[in-house]
Amino acid sequence: MRQFYRAVLLDDDHRVIGYVEPGVRLEEHAWVGNHEVQGVERLLTMPTRVVWARWQGRLYETVARVAPLAPPEHGCTGQYILNHDRFEYVDKAGVRMNARRRRVHPLPILTVESGTGMPPWAGSWAHDRISLSDTVPEGFELWKFEQLE
Repeated sequence: MRQFYRAVLLDDDHRVIGYVEPGVRLEEHAWVGNHEVQGVERLLTMPTRVVWARWQGRLYETVARVAPLAPPEHGCTGQYILNHDRFEYVDKAGVRMNARRRRVHPLPILTVESGTGMPPWAGSWAHDRISLSDTVPEGFELWKFEQLE
């Protein structure tokens, strides 16, 4: 069975800003260089709460009542994924390739609504304020992302 996801953006009060439909199963779209995930990245120029909501979940159904966001088609995305609530960051360039010669994208995995079959840290950044940047603010610590599959 395919599991559908929506990348949901929330304001500081956890109200829905909008959502993007990046694709079905996480392993089909959660890799560095995926066009849909890059679209979500381009929306994160300022710290914004992010959740990769699962199909049949309350948040997934709630956002269906608002219009989907149209991410910019072109533009830069930062090398670093910053978590402004935890003062942590992930360096996308430091993510190792898996057996299929792809690098799993940390953003969908770290912000997904947790579920069965996922590592215990998956979803640990869900609902946190996330942005992307080419620089790391002072005081942020590197979070080593080791997910290969």
